[in-house]
Amino acid sequence: MGKPDFGEENNPVLWLILGYLRAHPDAKDTAEGVQKWWLRSQGVDADMVAVRGALNSLAARGWLNVIGSASGHRIYGLNQARKNILEQFLQGTVLCDCRP
Repeated sequence: MGKPDFGEENNPVLWLILGYLRAHPDAKDTAEGVQKWWLRSQGVDADMVAVRGALNSLAARGWLNVIGSASGHRIYGLNQARKNILEQFLQGTVLCDCRP
């Protein structure tokens, strides 16, 4: 099955969003909501440019579905067809602070 195709592998906001969706696979929100509720509530202060860039990157690769709302905002949520792949991949990912 292999590693998901992420061109921005070193983008921490992208990985934080994926981690949030692993824990909350049914979550859906706007970019502003992702910044405030998904990231900032966990102590991560990401700027909106980084949040939108990560969301758009994930959507372009098929990991997120994007729905337009009546107010004109884009609502992002996990592509449920990829839920099991994401879970398997993140279970195999080891995050380590390997500084001496």
